[in-house]
Amino acid sequence: MTTMDRLRYETDRTGFNLFGSARRGLRLAYHAMRMRSDRAALRAMPDYLLKDMGISRSQIEHYTSTRAALAAAGRTDA
Repeated sequence: MTTMDRLRYETDRTGFNLFGSARRGLRLAYHAMRMRSDRAALRAMPDYLLKDMGISRSQIEHYTSTRAALAAAGRTDA
């Protein structure tokens, strides 16, 4: 595939997909709510339970971030 063919292929958009955008927005909103509730649950746990899981209180933010969740799932898109 030449550079011009690749450029034409990459820029050939079929248009705006309302349902796909709405689905992605709902999925992101659900994911944000889930991360928020997981973060609150981990913060409410005593230190000895966190230690049993192998995390410290300072690592809660990292493990409940979107990037950490995507990396654990093996995905690279953000």
